[in-house]
Amino acid sequence: MKKKLDINDLIDNCRRSIVPPEENRLGAEYEIICLHKDSFARLDYQGKPGIKELLEFMAEQPGFRRTEEDGLLTGLKHDDFTITIEPGGQLEASFSPCRTVGELALKLDHYLGLLKDAGSLGIIFIASGVDPVNSFDAVPWMPKQRYRVMRSYWEKKPGLSLYMMKQTAAIQVSIDYNSEEDAIRKIKNAIILSDILSSFFGNSPVYDSAYRYTNSFRKKIWCKTDKERSGVPAGCGNPINSFADYVNYALNIPMIFLFRGGQYHGLEERVTFRTFLEAGYEGIYPDLKDWILHLNTIFSLVRFNNTTLEIRPFDSNQPDILLAITALVEGLFYNTISYDHLMIPEDLIAAARKNLTGEEAEYLAPLDSLISEGWAPGELAYDACRRGGINALIDRLRIA
Repeated sequence: MKKKLDINDLIDNCRRSIVPPEENRLGAEYEIICLHKDSFARLDYQGKPGIKELLEFMAEQPGFRRTEEDGLLTGLKHDDFTITIEPGGQLEASFSPCRTVGELALKLDHYLGLLKDAGSLGIIFIASGVDPVNSFDAVPWMPKQRYRVMRSYWEKKPGLSLYMMKQTAAIQVSIDYNSEEDAIRKIKNAIILSDILSSFFGNSPVYDSAYRYTNSFRKKIWCKTDKERSGVPAGCGNPINSFADYVNYALNIPMIFLFRGGQYHGLEERVTFRTFLEAGYEGIYPDLKDWILHLNTIFSLVRFNNTTLEIRPFDSNQPDILLAITALVEGLFYNTISYDHLMIPEDLIAAARKNLTGEEAEYLAPLDSLISEGWAPGELAYDACRRGGINALIDRLRIA
């Protein structure tokens, strides 16, 4: 008889992901927004140009393997990266783990070349924390089971969770941890630095063609997204001091769905994972795959993402800023330092540079330029919009 999953199994799942320092890697996820070249409208799945047409175009390139759901092409896999579609047709590239930022840069160049070629379909790609042009209702939903269930779940809740799904785009950087103590220090550092990182890398001052008086309107949306599973993990009054603390935090968060028989199933009532673990749901008890799926529905500023820690406060930005963010995270987090709330961007860049090789540190150069010129990405985006309107803003945000 199969052993019933218990809390110790969930804690052990964290421990199994501990690696020695020489095996530390960097992972990056890069979300971008796809627009019609002429109208700047978002792409429908079946449109022309559309998301399906875009994925089919990419699937024809060497080395790509198709991912399908209900007979529809919904993603692609390559040795360098995986491409998936977000709820509003945003593209997410998840790059395979890299030893260095230089290695990531090569994979990113491959991806950017693919996007450039796809421009022949009449599509442009922008990197911004939110869609600056299209209203919520103007953005189509993508035909994925997971998103249908999530949409139904959040339609019953207050806040802007649905806007988060369709309208935002981000950068996430994944890092390894070398012990429980190391993981907890990295979580605390990520929380401490989250405000300054989200502010400095804010790149979404315009939403629905209007200035929103902030560098990061994406952050404003996230502040009103399902408070049980976003923001500071466990809340400011309940610091995470161990793997067990994080597991108990995640256990108390309601489940959004179950995955059985190749289908996502919504739940008819509020069920935390703790309840599922202890009492089951409609005769079903969880396995480790259920737990990993649940972890991926937690959207806190930093989270355990099965085998790594994911740092999540960044708006989507230009490719050189993506590489700079990854280098910054490498320099700030792959050490034994604890940080404080009073650091400013110059301090962060200097601290990171001390912990990087000369070649890796070169990727911080775009941040040096921003500091010396007194700009942040969101300020540059707003300045372009103020001077030249929406066309100039799109030119500023465009990556291909």
